[in-house]
Amino acid sequence: MCGIAGIIRLNGETADQGHIDRLTDALSHRGPDSRGTFIHGNAGLGFRRLSILDLTPAGNQPMVSDDGQTVVVFNGEIYNFAQERAALESRGHRFRSRGDTEVLLHLYAEYGEACLEHLRGMFAFAILDLKRGTLFLARDRVGKKPLKFFATPTLFAFASELKALRTLPECPREVDEEAMHHFLTMMYLPAPLTGFRGIEKLPAAHAMRVDLRTGERKMWRYWELSYEPDDGPALAEWQERIRKTFDESVRLRMVADVPVGAFLSGGVDSAAVVASMSGLSDRPIKTFSIGSEHEKMNELPGAAVIAKKFGTDHHPIMVEPDIVRLLPELVATYEEPYADPSSIPTYLIARESRRNVTVALNGDGGDENFAGYIRYPILRFSERWHQLPSWMHALVSGGTDLFHRLRNDTFSYRVRRFQHSIGLPFPRRYLQYLSFFTEEEKQALYKDTFPSFPRTDAWYEAKTEHARSRGADLVSRAQSMDLETYLADDLLPKVDLGSMAHGLEARSPFLDHALLELTARIPVRHKVHGRVGKWILKDMLRNTLPTETLWEKKRGFRLPLDLWFRGELSGFVSDRLLTGSPAFWRFFDRGRMERFLVSYRGSSVDYSDHVWALLWLEEWLRSSV
Repeated sequence: MCGIAGIIRLNGETADQGHIDRLTDALSHRGPDSRGTFIHGNAGLGFRRLSILDLTPAGNQPMVSDDGQTVVVFNGEIYNFAQERAALESRGHRFRSRGDTEVLLHLYAEYGEACLEHLRGMFAFAILDLKRGTLFLARDRVGKKPLKFFATPTLFAFASELKALRTLPECPREVDEEAMHHFLTMMYLPAPLTGFRGIEKLPAAHAMRVDLRTGERKMWRYWELSYEPDDGPALAEWQERIRKTFDESVRLRMVADVPVGAFLSGGVDSAAVVASMSGLSDRPIKTFSIGSEHEKMNELPGAAVIAKKFGTDHHPIMVEPDIVRLLPELVATYEEPYADPSSIPTYLIARESRRNVTVALNGDGGDENFAGYIRYPILRFSERWHQLPSWMHALVSGGTDLFHRLRNDTFSYRVRRFQHSIGLPFPRRYLQYLSFFTEEEKQALYKDTFPSFPRTDAWYEAKTEHARSRGADLVSRAQSMDLETYLADDLLPKVDLGSMAHGLEARSPFLDHALLELTARIPVRHKVHGRVGKWILKDMLRNTLPTETLWEKKRGFRLPLDLWFRGELSGFVSDRLLTGSPAFWRFFDRGRMERFLVSYRGSSVDYSDHVWALLWLEEWLRSSV
């Protein structure tokens, strides 16, 4: 796990060592163990290393081929590197190191850009091919490892994080106002958006070739997941296939030359990972859970049940988050407009876990694999909506309104919006459920001079058109859209940036592409039973995990932001959102913002996520512009 960066000068100049050093220094948190650079003519590569495999200097990067014509910088892990190395050795390749980076270098020598077909893992890498005069960039299939870039007429630059690119004087500084507009609805920015005009994220499952002489770029998608149900296998056969593939995925991710542990939330997914790890290890697994006496829901008791059952070396971590102090830290870490509140516990548990381990496995991806989110059963029901009699339509609509009045929380608010948007195309309806600020709520805050941009739901509909085409039913289409947007650009950056800020490598067995390709073929009836999602996985684990873990509602870490924003942090909220930085008031009207806060405090509905997004955006604009 590392940080990578590089530049190509397109004006005839030689790549500058000082610029490469500044790029890599800005990534020191991703790679505290060593640094390296390579410069050849107008091209330069930089690297910061967090040693995980082959801790010797032979694993250092940039790594140069024996003939000196190919150079690689690589961030991530190739879990099948031993198998690929053996195959390459049988074809005459010889190796100097024991790690996976040199295997990648030899795979490129053997297969060229088709080497991507041989990689099972998480990665972002750049290969400088001096013979062909190209730079080859690629990102893993689901987007676990980040890669960002910009291009001007005289320079192409890339790096793992924005904070490295922003050390270059040529880096664009102009805020992308349309990105701000979409952020308020989504709480994150899907690729290629970054918050700055001219800086892009390379999308997951994409590769790019850059000509070293002209700067000409070609980008393409090299992998996609199709949800084509296979009705042939019986349920028991599906479960056997899942168990075998999952255990293999866990085993591959336990390979490291440093201490390995696991995040344990007490939910099904992390419990399944710990159960598999325990069966594969001859010593207790180190597990980590987080809690706070102020949180609305506490995952520590559920995690303790799993830790006891599997005899783990368990580390429950109690934290007292100081939101006022943490906000600037989080904004600097996540570096884009990004306001998922679960970034708070992710950042904190990574910080504390790093005191004991360098690698931590997690349960990310279980919901995307097996349709675990509560919205998937809602979609399954809505797919049959047109078959219901009109009196039942009225009953459900009335029940949704009553549910909202009784709960008055964000979830019930979204369910009501989804139910009341029946006539909209599916992707727009789906975003109604997922979204935070609606178009009307955003317009109620904007200045009259704020530019007119496409509605976010229309933009989302166009962006997810390709993903939707890969699903045969509403649940599968939603899974595909979530994989390409919510997972790739919200959940995975949350874990990567939050863990790498502390030099911790996070690995996700559920996001192994072989497992994803398997579960995409499972008929939806095995995933969603009535109002229960993830059914096939839970049924498979019924003799492995406790009943309460499988069937009780998961208690995730959720701080009482609403209580704080109405109470002890009320003054802080008003000060930041009514005073604000000058850049903040380029977008928002002060009087309208004041009316929003008055309405929020007078309402019983929990709008704390909306307030958190505005606080994040104000801090981001204050520190980034």
